[in-house]
Amino acid sequence: MPRRPPPSRRRAPRQERAQATCDAILTATARVLLKDGYEAASTNRIAQEAGVSVGSLYQYFPSKEGLVTALMERHRARGLADFEAGLVPLASQPLPVAMRALIRQVISVKREDPKLHQVLHELIPRMRQWGLSDVYSQRLFRLVRAFLAPRFEELRPQNLDMAVFVLVTSVEALCHTAVTDRPDYLEDESFVEEVAALALGYLRPEAVTATSAPPRRVARERVTRM
Repeated sequence: MPRRPPPSRRRAPRQERAQATCDAILTATARVLLKDGYEAASTNRIAQEAGVSVGSLYQYFPSKEGLVTALMERHRARGLADFEAGLVPLASQPLPVAMRALIRQVISVKREDPKLHQVLHELIPRMRQWGLSDVYSQRLFRLVRAFLAPRFEELRPQNLDMAVFVLVTSVEALCHTAVTDRPDYLEDESFVEEVAALALGYLRPEAVTATSAPPRRVARERVTRM
């Protein structure tokens, strides 16, 4: 049986000063995880890094697991809020235009703090062991589904839920791997084009053919000249 999920907080901060203390503790948690890794991190080490007593830390966070959970919640909530805000002006845009903009938004979120993103991503399996559900991934699926639903008649896949799963999982995996293995791709607009071509090829193959033809002709001309 999975372990009982650890609460992320003992109590919520009610005053500005208390909120500032919580923020400092979570920021220190991120620094310690980046420096020492999860196994070597401890509440004593995190309290020292934050400049607070261990007793103050335990007022708000019950354990190291609770700290990591709260840090994950803060990190992913910010990224999801940015992504959701970016969806609003794209509702009326053509799918190829909107898809490129969404991929840029995903990359922007991951590029903001790539090392922390990597550390937290590696800790997701531990969260599952603790019995925690990934509410932010669930929310992301719902947002993308709501975005695609009005366009469903123009999409190739017949199962919208499956299409959202395939699309989100593929784009997330590509962007995450770029963060870890090819960070230079995150600064390259052609990476956006390649991921968009993959996504559009799955959703609407004819959209890729229409938008990709000019670049391919240019590429062939260059080969001929060589």
